[in-house]
Amino acid sequence: MKKQYSEVYIFEEAPVMKAITVLAVPTVITQLINIIYNYADTWFVGRTGNPAMVASMSVTMPIFVIMAALANLFGIGGSSVISRSLGQKKPEHARHVFAFCLYGGLASAVIYAVFMALSRSWLIPLIGGDSNSYAYAYSYIFWTMVVGAIPTVGNVLCGHLIRSIGAAKEAGFGMSMGGVLNIFLDPLFMFVILPPGMEVTGAAIATMLSNTASLVYFIVFLVRHRDNPVFTVSPSDISFKDHIPSEVFAVGLPAALQTTLAMVSNILANALVKPYGSEAVAGMGVAKKINMIAFNTTMGLTQGVLPLIGYSYGAKNYARLKETVRKTGIIGLVFGCMCTVLFRIFASPLCRFFIDEDASVAYGSMFLRTIAFAAPLASFCYLYNTVFQATGRKKEAFVLSTMRKGFLDIPGMFIFGSFLGAFGVVLATPLAEVISTFIAIVLYLRVTKEIQGGQENPAVVTKKR
Repeated sequence: MKKQYSEVYIFEEAPVMKAITVLAVPTVITQLINIIYNYADTWFVGRTGNPAMVASMSVTMPIFVIMAALANLFGIGGSSVISRSLGQKKPEHARHVFAFCLYGGLASAVIYAVFMALSRSWLIPLIGGDSNSYAYAYSYIFWTMVVGAIPTVGNVLCGHLIRSIGAAKEAGFGMSMGGVLNIFLDPLFMFVILPPGMEVTGAAIATMLSNTASLVYFIVFLVRHRDNPVFTVSPSDISFKDHIPSEVFAVGLPAALQTTLAMVSNILANALVKPYGSEAVAGMGVAKKINMIAFNTTMGLTQGVLPLIGYSYGAKNYARLKETVRKTGIIGLVFGCMCTVLFRIFASPLCRFFIDEDASVAYGSMFLRTIAFAAPLASFCYLYNTVFQATGRKKEAFVLSTMRKGFLDIPGMFIFGSFLGAFGVVLATPLAEVISTFIAIVLYLRVTKEIQGGQENPAVVTKKR
């Protein structure tokens, strides 16, 4: 009997460790490629030696990340509802959710593109652009957020939605393809095709084309596999019935908010260490980039298992759900502890790889050794938040998302920074993770108690693995 992408086998029959591996490894690889891709744009523009060009990339980053938040709003929210629907054996409902999220996400990208086209002239000075960086920022916004809004949102959105039925490898390939392509197109457009002085425009065009290629791949993939009961590109499958919008937004909104608040947190951290000199700002940027390896890898791990948790919850296979959480937690904890040890031991050489300037390396090393303690704690927060998203626990997801990045770390940066200076600003990150982890554990125990109070599906036979 043929099984579409073997989702039934992966979700119901495969050993939990194998299921985690099949679903999470492609997502983790995608996250790592995206990290390299994020490094590449900054690194190539930095080769110009033009600080105004580098500044234009920095000031536009927050509004570029908003597109990722839009993709998470419909992508993570939709992935949760789709996986639960499949567990409940409701593929038709899952198909309607897929169509709603696909076209809803693309519509939000169109609205965002129109807004950026009309507002970039006054928005650039508002977000930190000056007369030197204005023209570069103006061009970067046009190519990545006006022309490139639909490909950027659509690329990440389709990755989430396709992964929701267990096709993690296919989703990972599509998203990774864009990142790899961008790394090769950057120098081609910046230093070969376009004339000197247009390097930022070249980086922007490379990003837009890379995301477009990924989106085209996903569209072709969906069309070729339209026999799948969930996949659809037909607008006629869009439905607002059965509380589909409210179900999607209940889970997607906290995910989108977390992405937005994380960027706000980074902006404020840079602003608070700015009085200590450009070396402190550079050190902060380098430390955050290195720490992305720990945070984004853990995020990829937990995003990968979201469909498995959601499917198990929908199927009332609570034993498999808890085993998935337990084993994923062990993997995340071990990896987080390894990152803490490596970041603390090799902080200086890691920072020097990105910037060979003694004062900046000194700041970066101090910052990295401090925030390294957050890595194993963040793994728990990401995992438990994924459980809340996958099971539709909107209140718990909202509380944890806003606590980690927003209500805890931002006030902490101001408070500790006023007493301990630049060190206090970065100290707020691990302290916020400590409190968030405690809150996450309490919320998770409450959710598992509710789950245990439910009735296990008698048709489910859970084998000991």
